Amino acid sequence: MGMQQSTMTASGDGAKRALRRLPHVYSKVLELPLPADADVRAFEGTTALHFFAACGPMGEVRARLVRIYPGVVKVVVVHVGTGDDEYGDDMELDRWRYRLPEDCCPELAMAGYVDGQLIVTVPKGRGEGGDGARRCCSGAAGEIGGNLVAVQ
Repeated sequence: MGMQQSTMTASGDGAKRALRRLPHVYSKVLELPLPADADVRAFEGTTALHFFAACGPMGEVRARLVRIYPGVVKVVVVHVGTGDDEYGDDMELDRWRYRLPEDCCPELAMAGYVDGQLIVTVPKGRGEGGDGARRCCSGAAGEIGGNLVAVQ
């Protein structure tokens, strides 16, 4: 039995329309400026998720938070000074993406190059804010807990 291509649409006018491929919608996503099949190593620690990708030094990068819809965000790693900053919210299909767990804090994500490797760190939240409150800054009086180590 062969498959036939249908030219009928929901409107019934018979006009052929191309379907767009839509990404799955998750509440938190990390997007790197690498092809979808790039070799990226991910490590989950007790305080953060770490992503390492070997690709020569490409200048300065930063992690940019894009709010797609209330409660749905993506962290886009963009090159600084190339004009990509304002275009981080487009829908590029050939990009490396990772679904972040709910206990991550995408607002505090950091990115940089060290010895020819792109390194991205997404901290995890503390506490159990079951009421939907932010767990990123759940310390006393809103302080951020944990240690921050900067490598130059």
